[in-house]
Amino acid sequence: MTTTGFRPGRSRSGLILAAAAVLAVPGAAAAAPSMSVLARGLDNPRHVALADDGTLYVAAAGRGGRACQGRRDERICFGFSGRIVALSPRGAKRTVQGDLLSIAGPDGTFATGPDGVGVGPDGRVVTVITSGPPRDVRATPRRVRAQAGDLLRVLPRPLTTLASIDTFEWRHNSDGVRGDRNSNPYAVLALEGREVVADAGANAILEVSGRAVSLLAVIRGPGRSQRVPSSLAQGPDGSIYVGELAEGAGTGRARVLRLGPAGTRPTVVATGFTAITGLDFGPDGSMYVTELTTNFRSQSAPGRVTRIAPDGRRTRFTRGLIFPQGAAVAPNGDLYVSNFSVLPGRTPRRSPFRGMGGEVVRITGL
Repeated sequence: MTTTGFRPGRSRSGLILAAAAVLAVPGAAAAAPSMSVLARGLDNPRHVALADDGTLYVAAAGRGGRACQGRRDERICFGFSGRIVALSPRGAKRTVQGDLLSIAGPDGTFATGPDGVGVGPDGRVVTVITSGPPRDVRATPRRVRAQAGDLLRVLPRPLTTLASIDTFEWRHNSDGVRGDRNSNPYAVLALEGREVVADAGANAILEVSGRAVSLLAVIRGPGRSQRVPSSLAQGPDGSIYVGELAEGAGTGRARVLRLGPAGTRPTVVATGFTAITGLDFGPDGSMYVTELTTNFRSQSAPGRVTRIAPDGRRTRFTRGLIFPQGAAVAPNGDLYVSNFSVLPGRTPRRSPFRGMGGEVVRITGL
């Protein structure tokens, strides 16, 4: 995952080798909580969201395409393989929206595109599409520019553009960092009559009401550090909670913040995380936090999910989680997470990942 979709992840090869090392080491005996695979063959699955009828919607960022730019490790490929996928409680999958922008390395890894998905109380399903700095976006084909940075309503049909998130950042430079009008809409929360978007590139949380975009909060760090908001959830208190990637802050320095009323500063409610990529709340008020890795600086797997009970007690789960993203908690307490979230649906058996691919897993008993 990068803060902009129009540049490849500079640590891609290191992360691949780290994951391969984890796959090569036999695991310990299974113990509660447990994990099972709900669905396989998903191209770079990212955020997930549950509907009231039990359908799980997955933002699958795709696997890029055949039109490529750049050289060697800087090479990126554009396509329209991004999808919003619906999974039944038994894992049956169907594509509810395809043909979405996808940008990836030539091997289909580390794609970005439709990275976030949200389900509103009225049943509408929305997604956000990656973007980048204006110069990078303007250098792409017209069809790419037409989707980049958009908030889209997927259901009910037809596919509808609700707002241009990147245009807001390019005009306002939300975090005020000079020379950094960078946009990467990465997570979306669909609420009553509005959407809330985490723009990871802008370090900003935005609100969309109708077609109007406004700034809710800037997620700041000390000095010029980039906090990179990557996850959103509505808490039992009705507040909006934000998880940070905080890639440059180091291991254990990512935070969960709560947004107060308009005009107040975000407050820190939980610390000690690394590269947060998912956030949700359970029926008992527990907060669930997904971490892409447990040590970003050394680029090591596995990832982790932490449950924070209302009394503050933490329960952690790592077994089998390789670069997980997203979090959605069912009414019975089961947790859904995207796993191998930086891989296409299938990888070559002679590759470091030995045929593994993007999947969604269910964690019980956490």
